[in-house]
Amino acid sequence: MRRVNIQAAFIGEPSGAVEGLDAVESDEAVTLLVRGGEVTLVVPPATPDGRVLDSASHLRATLHLENERVLTLDVHRDAEGAYWEHEPAALHARREEQAAGDLFRAGAPLFAQPAAASAPVRTIMTGEVVTVSPTATAHQLAELLSFHRISGAPVVDDGGRLLGVVTESDLIARAGSTVAELMSQEVVSVPQEASIAQAAALIAERKVHRLPVVEGDRVVGLVSRADIVRWLATSA
Repeated sequence: MRRVNIQAAFIGEPSGAVEGLDAVESDEAVTLLVRGGEVTLVVPPATPDGRVLDSASHLRATLHLENERVLTLDVHRDAEGAYWEHEPAALHARREEQAAGDLFRAGAPLFAQPAAASAPVRTIMTGEVVTVSPTATAHQLAELLSFHRISGAPVVDDGGRLLGVVTESDLIARAGSTVAELMSQEVVSVPQEASIAQAAALIAERKVHRLPVVEGDRVVGLVSRADIVRWLATSA
């Protein structure tokens, strides 16, 4: 679960109110991960599979959320303010990666912003971190990454102390039956009181997508390129 400012959640929109949202600028947007479910679309008879999303007049979705709740959506395309859009997952990922990469080029305005130099990274980090034990098996790791739809996770002991990081690439490329055998022990992390600018510079320098945020040697959060991009969207 992630909480962000309304403007950060609807990047590109002038305000939540413009889009008919029952919200004010000071409200928060809560993003919940989806763990499964189904989407039902009403389309004209004999609509080809490739045109289903474009031709739908009615959308109903049942989504299984990370907080063990089930959310049901029922939307008619002709309802005021209703819309849906779609694009290939690979294209969506490339768009997000390119947008983040443009901001993290050396010399990007991000590193010169006074607010970025003073605001601590703990104010934008994701506090609920999916971690994995070093004793977990490779199969359990694969299930964890797949279930949460993440590409990697910090490896911690029973006390929450950071031991390493393990990724999909480690799982695929390295030989080992446990996380301890697969993980990378050279971890790039950042203290929670470090500035956003320091975290951004470290992400750019080490060419990583996310950093564990630590208090001492314990993992207390995770900060990613996307977190910093969202902060940029509301910091001007």
